[in-house]
Amino acid sequence: MARVNPQEYDPDRYEAVKREQEEIRRQCKGLMTLIRTCPYCGHRIEQVARGTHGYTFTKCPHCGEEVAFPPVSFRLAR
Repeated sequence: MARVNPQEYDPDRYEAVKREQEEIRRQCKGLMTLIRTCPYCGHRIEQVARGTHGYTFTKCPHCGEEVAFPPVSFRLAR
């Protein structure tokens, strides 16, 4: 459960960010994506849209283990 409700805390900023996020989602709609899952427990950690991404270091919200993911580059296979 969230500790702070951003919609109640700063409604103007919330609306501005919400519009930006909807625009980003609209731009990424239909792109190939990759789901990164925790190697320890299999929990879905993040979804990556087509593009080039570097190393990612994150903590699994399900099991609490620190996880490092290798770089990802989407390209056409030849």
